[in-house]
Amino acid sequence: MKAEEAVMVHVVIIGAVAAGMSAASKLKRLDPSIFVTVFEQGEDVSYGACGLPYFLSDIIPDERLLIARKPEAFRAAGIDLRLGHTVRFVDVSARCVTVRVNKTGQEFKQDYDRLVIATGAQPIRLDVKRGDFANIHTLGSLQDGRVLKKALSDEAVKTIAVVGGGYIGLEVIENLHKLKKEIILIERADRVLTNFEPFISKKLEEHLVEHGVTVKTGETVRAYTDQGGRGIVETDQSTYTVDLVVEAIGVRPATSFLDGTEITRLPNGAIVTDARMQTSIENVYAAGDCAAYVHAVTGKPGSYVPLGTHANKAGRVIAEQIVGNDVTFAGVLGSGVLKVFDYEVARTGLGVEEAAAAGFSVETVSITAKDKAGYYPGAVEVEVAVIYDPLTCRLLGAQMIGQAGVAHRINIMATAISAGYNATQFSGLDLAYAPPFSPVYDPLLVAVNQIKCLEQEEKE
Repeated sequence: MKAEEAVMVHVVIIGAVAAGMSAASKLKRLDPSIFVTVFEQGEDVSYGACGLPYFLSDIIPDERLLIARKPEAFRAAGIDLRLGHTVRFVDVSARCVTVRVNKTGQEFKQDYDRLVIATGAQPIRLDVKRGDFANIHTLGSLQDGRVLKKALSDEAVKTIAVVGGGYIGLEVIENLHKLKKEIILIERADRVLTNFEPFISKKLEEHLVEHGVTVKTGETVRAYTDQGGRGIVETDQSTYTVDLVVEAIGVRPATSFLDGTEITRLPNGAIVTDARMQTSIENVYAAGDCAAYVHAVTGKPGSYVPLGTHANKAGRVIAEQIVGNDVTFAGVLGSGVLKVFDYEVARTGLGVEEAAAAGFSVETVSITAKDKAGYYPGAVEVEVAVIYDPLTCRLLGAQMIGQAGVAHRINIMATAISAGYNATQFSGLDLAYAPPFSPVYDPLLVAVNQIKCLEQEEKE
């Protein structure tokens, strides 16, 4: 983009948390002459939503620690940041958005040359009868965190139902446990963390029970009712008396304001993007939890993986694209890690079902090994599963669980899978070794060396 053209360019960004402010900040660094307007329906910007479970238990004692930059810092950088402004509709033909000022209800239209949609996602709420019981919460925003933390400070809140056994639900459970709460986990599926291998789910469920959590899988919540100020959670199998409920059953892209537009979306509302982070409409981009990405293994668009790491990287790619730089997004692997009491749990790449659905031949190897030299004090077991294509030996995914050494190992696998490594290539990696950190043969090498086609390749 030429400098004289940049002066005339007006970029409108919808959303001011991760992707939106990453794009805005990068744009102003790349070309200060570009006019950037950001509309945010809430009053909070650029905060670390992934830290919210730890804010509940005071591991993060002050909400200000979650905020990367304050609104005034963005405005000082030349960004026209407008809080309390909700975008109601996008007219892609006219290149304008309709905006409502929340405090006054007044609406106005704003033209744009480039549009960036970074509206994130909203927690899904159960569509059940709720009666008069109101102490039901979600944890999707900083404001949600404030409200829930205040509710938890009530000494009368002793028993809590967490509905949903995914990432957020499990992280919330650990932090409620730190607050000495009695916890009931209710999960509709037959196990927690259904996007992981069953052996990981089983180990986690046992670990939750060891820490006093009541685990109820295969149960569906039917209704909430109030009984003398306490809540009755009615499922298809039982009833539970609680003081508070946290619903953590997933998120839905916040894109309903795009209804009626020609912007292509998945059935769940996620905006389909290409490697440039552009949507099906030219000069309209999307990133963050409202967007679906190209998958790094399959090379196909339409993968919905709502994680903060993608949001920030994709926002920067959009800025590069807008100023004319040929920078693209490498795609998502779905790399994720979480801590559940004493365990680290992580995955990257495709799971077995995902790989099969993508058209790969699929096999899995699973091993258990020590995270460091067996004779070194504190060595613990790490369980590793590697998903691969037996026809090509290509590594497709990996999952692991252990009390130590998991988080950094999943990043090794993510790097190898991103690079398209097969088993032979991985088995030759020169991984660092010292007794406090790894056995001579790292658990990852032990796992990959179990791949059946490896010996066949070596004989050829």
